[in-house]
Amino acid sequence: MTFIKRSIVEKEIKRIQDDSDFQKVVSNIKVGKFVRDSNDQDYNDRIVYTKVLRTFLYNPAVLNVVFGEQELKEKFFRAFGYMGKVNFTIYPKCWLRDLPLLDIGDNVYLGDNILLGTNQVSPDQKDLVVGKIQIGDNCIFNQGCTVGGKTSIGNDCTVGFESAIGFGNSIGMNTKIGERVTIGHCNKIGSNVSIGYMCKIGRFCIIEDGVKIEEMTNIPSYSLVTKKGIFSRRKKPTNIKIISEIQRNAVA
Repeated sequence: MTFIKRSIVEKEIKRIQDDSDFQKVVSNIKVGKFVRDSNDQDYNDRIVYTKVLRTFLYNPAVLNVVFGEQELKEKFFRAFGYMGKVNFTIYPKCWLRDLPLLDIGDNVYLGDNILLGTNQVSPDQKDLVVGKIQIGDNCIFNQGCTVGGKTSIGNDCTVGFESAIGFGNSIGMNTKIGERVTIGHCNKIGSNVSIGYMCKIGRFCIIEDGVKIEEMTNIPSYSLVTKKGIFSRRKKPTNIKIISEIQRNAVA
């Protein structure tokens, strides 16, 4: 078993904090769409930033020291540009990206194997889209949860074991998401919503406040979900030929 001395970890964090060149890189971690080309300054800064961050994230023994003490945890997050509250629980087996783009509320619980993925690669792998993740106070994320960028989650939400929340989602307050739920991209989910075990929600859905979705329900993309049921948000195509024929017959 390997033991890491606190003094060594603290010294390395201080070195990162005092490295003016690296802190310029930290200040350039931002939202946007970036070409995956190391000759591009914005993308190259992301590469440099991630390589340094990985020296911690790929070493759970080091993170065990960092996360084991509130003062050291705060120094670590600040060194990598995090500006939000640090009064949250997190475990060494985690994957975080772009700490300046995270905003984690008070008393949030991030279970083991959490993934906060602020970036998404394009299908052709030429570009990278980067967005913020905002998590409200008192939220609980159980083991193995993933959250995509451009996502905001209100206060007092619970996300069950191995659930996945895609890119560009908005989730209101006091919403309960069950175990192994999959939520696609760009959905708007209201407050006081309950989503049962192993539900699948497509893309571009709207789920109104107070809706309860039974376990293993499949919500198609572009749905409107109310307390009365599930409705398609797609406009029905107009058949111009049929309408014209009806009009001609009416005149005749």
